[in-house]
Amino acid sequence: MREVIDMINKRIPLKLTLLIFATICMVLIQYILVPGSVTLGQFMIVSRQASALGIIALGQAIVILVGGIDLSVGSIVMTTNLFCIASMRGSNDYLLYGLGLCFLIAVLVGFFNSVGILYLGIAPFVMTLCTMTILQGICYVYTQGAPTGSAAPMIRSLGTGYFCKIPYSTIIWVVLAFVSIIILKLTTLGRKIYAVGGNSRAAELSGINSKAIITFAYIFSAILSMIAGVILSGYLNISSLTVGGDYVNNSLAAVLIGGNAISGGKGGIIGVVFGAFLMTYLLAILTMLGIGEVGKLIVQGIVIFTVVALQGIRQKS
Repeated sequence: MREVIDMINKRIPLKLTLLIFATICMVLIQYILVPGSVTLGQFMIVSRQASALGIIALGQAIVILVGGIDLSVGSIVMTTNLFCIASMRGSNDYLLYGLGLCFLIAVLVGFFNSVGILYLGIAPFVMTLCTMTILQGICYVYTQGAPTGSAAPMIRSLGTGYFCKIPYSTIIWVVLAFVSIIILKLTTLGRKIYAVGGNSRAAELSGINSKAIITFAYIFSAILSMIAGVILSGYLNISSLTVGGDYVNNSLAAVLIGGNAISGGKGGIIGVVFGAFLMTYLLAILTMLGIGEVGKLIVQGIVIFTVVALQGIRQKS
């Protein structure tokens, strides 16, 4: 039996094994508490709901790997949602214009975050918090507190459509996850990301341009949040000032549950994918059980606290 366990640990990391085990346990809990609700269709629905969070968490993971944090992801989602719908005017004729505008905004926001952190010496937490507040203010001024409009047909298809019974949004999430894995595991850039997150000073002494790596991380995170915002625009088919509200806490929870160290330099992507799915699945079960938003926030807080505390205990030991 011990040999079997050792073989599993060699092939599958312990953290990933625990995430898979936790997912199985949650499926069993749902099966017991809500009989008849465990179906393939329900899993596809959860995967579609998890896709936006999963995509945002991929970007958040890269930022955390370089030793930072991005609190502006939710506001980028909201900004994308508003400008995507406003610029496309409900027509495919303005599709490229709208996507180009949203992409440009995301790049500028990511670059703005990196400039404040690297050249003005502002802590990542404070800088991205400022960016979050600025974007929220811009959105409220732009819409006068009453956003209107609907998504273009192609964006609606992107957010609600299926390919071979798999949601388009889930497919995009998986593709972006593979791209992120390739970047981290098979490229020089990925090795530099880990090096900067582990010890930025040592990375600079070894010839790595840590400022360029950190800038890439924040721009990458902003672009992925923009993609999630476009998907949500299609799914919701409306513009909303509350669309990005929960994604900061949930993306951090997904990254930490996935085994990434909050201090940077340690972690990966596969665990983040499972973490995002697990968080969404947990919230779905809580909804089935009739637990309100306050209860969900309490559960999210407990999950984040537990994971960070366990990481701290492990590092000390």
